[in-house]
Amino acid sequence: MRLQVALDLVDLRRAVELTRELCNAGLEVVEAGTPLIKLYGLPAVSAIKAACPRAEVVADIKTADVGRLEAQLAREFGADWATVLGATNIETIEDFVNGGRSMGLKTAVDLIGVSNPLERAREILRSVAPDLFIFHLGIDAQRRTGLRFEELLAAASRLREETGISVGVAGGITEREIEIVTRSGKRVDVIIVGRAITGDASPASRFIIMNNILKQVRSPSS
Repeated sequence: MRLQVALDLVDLRRAVELTRELCNAGLEVVEAGTPLIKLYGLPAVSAIKAACPRAEVVADIKTADVGRLEAQLAREFGADWATVLGATNIETIEDFVNGGRSMGLKTAVDLIGVSNPLERAREILRSVAPDLFIFHLGIDAQRRTGLRFEELLAAASRLREETGISVGVAGGITEREIEIVTRSGKRVDVIIVGRAITGDASPASRFIIMNNILKQVRSPSS
């Protein structure tokens, strides 16, 4: 399991500073969040990559159309990963995944907003296999629907058991949710954390605490 830090910020200077700080603390995967990219464009991805060259950088572009083109642009601006919406049409997902693969870009299907993420992931896999499925409980949904992290984790783990494909979980994750994962014995590949780290008074310290929880259960093959 790896900890991915989502920089869902609207201040590029702060995002770069935070990336450098977390890089010194052992950052492995960092995400240029959707708000950051919408405000500053894909050059924000390049800036974050330059701030921590050894970390993998995710461009959270949540592509909904012109899949191959958006995968190409993400790669050209230094992204190692990019995201496409699981709720969009299958043709776009296919073009995004296949195009990304041809360019050396790893692709993640974000299942945010999908009523049955497990079934949608199975449906997508009948056409194309991305590198990762993200089971994502969005901020608005968390506030209004009462959906629980445990349900999200169960769905992600089941897909991984059925198919062997990599899965991630995202959405309001704190130490509590990471501890739920480690205690449950369920396997996910990526845990995506945003505000619990970026909004903390000491982001690097909070990152280290969360990362250490994960390291306790990492196997040599993780």
